[in-house]
Amino acid sequence: TVDGKLTFVDHACGHDSHMAWWIGTAKALVTMKAQWHGTLVMVDQPAEEVVSGAKAMLDDGLYTRFPKPDFAFGAHVGSSPTGQVSVKQGATTSASDSIVITFHGQGAHGSMPDKSIDPIVMGARFVEDVQTVISRQKDPQKFGVVTVGSFHAGTVGNIIPDTAQLALSLRSYEPGVRKLLLDGVGDTARAVAQMSHAPAPDVVRIHGTAPVINDPALAAKAAGMLEQALGKEHVALVPTSEPGWTASEDFSEYTAAGVAQTTFFSVGGYDPAVLAKYKAEGKPVPVNHSPFFAPDPQPSIRTGMEVLTLALLMVAGN
Repeated sequence: TVDGKLTFVDHACGHDSHMAWWIGTAKALVTMKAQWHGTLVMVDQPAEEVVSGAKAMLDDGLYTRFPKPDFAFGAHVGSSPTGQVSVKQGATTSASDSIVITFHGQGAHGSMPDKSIDPIVMGARFVEDVQTVISRQKDPQKFGVVTVGSFHAGTVGNIIPDTAQLALSLRSYEPGVRKLLLDGVGDTARAVAQMSHAPAPDVVRIHGTAPVINDPALAAKAAGMLEQALGKEHVALVPTSEPGWTASEDFSEYTAAGVAQTTFFSVGGYDPAVLAKYKAEGKPVPVNHSPFFAPDPQPSIRTGMEVLTLALLMVAGN
């Protein structure tokens, strides 16, 4: 129940697959203990979806209560074909910032708009104007996205409400672009309120995380190893010069905490026949967070297990 209303929820991002291959990898490595040496730390991290779980674990003493590893590996399922693995050098996922903006107006009856300061008008103006931060302030050759994913205001059609609340998601790769987006969102919100002779809005950054940066040398080594194990046709090494994935992941917090070499993999989740059907019908493939996102469990879990197990053997094998 959200705000007194029954709300249907579907967390469609593949984390059930992740936990299945996490457990499978742990079991495989324990079984193969004679083939590698060192200390294995399996991080069972919560709250990846709000990019805050890794920091919470670190703040709780992850690397003081337990050993800090020399290498860290992670993986995420996606909508590419099962059996396919992508390894990105350099910037791999985007930075993420979650912003909530509350515009404060003055309520009135819908027949007397001149007696109001309409926060819905402010919100609507903001939704349109904030995109000029992308189209007119950001370098067009650099990645940056501002998404307004939620707009809540009012209860009935004939009453102008007092407030409007918008929730935003900002994505970027570079620190300079990240700052530009954060500053631009705040500046635009305050300017919109000023135009309406309204109080300054509340602009609150809820949470955020830096981009995941794969160690280029380790990523290349991992891709070469996986090519030998899975076949060259099943592995893609994406160079630093090419863009990464636009989604975000707080795996970056482990690098910030001092883990020297990290690599994050993307694992395919869709049966190629299913992908072919979508293509033949001219329909977009459901991606992560679509209610129709449906990875094929067995092959995607098996590949995830293989990737993480082989990655550890690559750096710790006898």
